[in-house]
Amino acid sequence: MEFVTNAHTHLELTGLRHLCPREPMRFEYWMLRLARHIRQKPESVEQGIADGIAMLKRTGTTHVGDITATWRSVDPLLKSGLKGVVYLEVLGLARDKALQRLEKAQRAIRRYRSRSDYGPLQIGLSIHAPYSCHPDLFREGATWCRSEGIPLCVHVAESPMERELFLHGSLMSVSWPLRVIAWLLGIRPAAMPHITPMAYLGSLGVLYAKPILVHTVQVDDQDIALIRASGSSVIHCPRSNHNLSCGRMPIERYLAAGVNVYLGTDSLASSPSLDVRDDAEFAKNLHGGLVAQETITGLVHKALEG
Repeated sequence: MEFVTNAHTHLELTGLRHLCPREPMRFEYWMLRLARHIRQKPESVEQGIADGIAMLKRTGTTHVGDITATWRSVDPLLKSGLKGVVYLEVLGLARDKALQRLEKAQRAIRRYRSRSDYGPLQIGLSIHAPYSCHPDLFREGATWCRSEGIPLCVHVAESPMERELFLHGSLMSVSWPLRVIAWLLGIRPAAMPHITPMAYLGSLGVLYAKPILVHTVQVDDQDIALIRASGSSVIHCPRSNHNLSCGRMPIERYLAAGVNVYLGTDSLASSPSLDVRDDAEFAKNLHGGLVAQETITGLVHKALEG
C-alpha cells in the first residue's frame, strides 16, 4: 500500500477557508484576521472537521497529523480509518491557567489511550508556540510527553515576526496586529530571552522529547544543528508559508543535516487545499535546483508515526 501523508492540518478551521489569502500577506495580519473569526459555533466546527476528513480521503491520504484546539476532531478521526496522530493543543502565558489546561489535556489523552479503538491513530499533545505559551507549560508538557511516550508537536520559527520578537523585543513592543491578537487571545507579555525561538525550546528541554516541529522556516545553522542533535522532525508547509509571507524553508539544509522532514498543508484558512500533493508540486518549484524533485515526491509517501 502506498502511503500519502499530510503531516500538518487544522481540520477544525476548514469552515474558515474564506480567510485563506488570495495574495501573500504578513503572518501577523493573517493572525489578526484569524483571531476575529476563531470562535466558531460548535456545529460549524464539527461540520468543518467532517468536510476536512472527506477531503483528505478523496485525495488518497492515509496518514494525517491534525492539531485541534477544540479537541473536537479526535473522535471523528478515530472513526475515520486514517492513521497518524491527532494532537490536543494547549497554550497560555498565564502560568497557573496554562498548567491547568495541560492537566486537563493529560487526563483527556490518558482516557483516549485507554479506549478500545485507540491504535492506528495516536493521540498527542501540541504546545502551541513559543510566543503563546508560558515556559513552565513547555517544561512540564515536554517532560510528561517524554516520560509517557506521548507524541509532541510545536509550531516554531514560522515567521520573521516570531524571530524578531524573540531576538529583539517584547510582546508589547512589536506591531499593533500582534498586540491586538494578544488581547483577543488573553496572551500577556513575557520577557523575551534574546535567543532564537529554537534555542529557546532547547533551553527549556523541549527538544529532549523529540517533538515534531511545524514550519521551522526562520532558522540558522545553529538551530538546524539543535534539531538534528535532538532527533526531532520538522514539517514543511510550503503553500501556507508562502501565503503568510513566512519565507522559504531551507529544506536542502535540513536534508543535508539528516533531519527527518515531512510535508503538510496546514489549514484551509492559510492553504487552498488539503491535498499534500499540491504542496509537493509547489515545493518542487520553490526549491528548484536545490532539492531533487523525486526527493520532494518521496516526502509525500512517508508514513507519519507518533
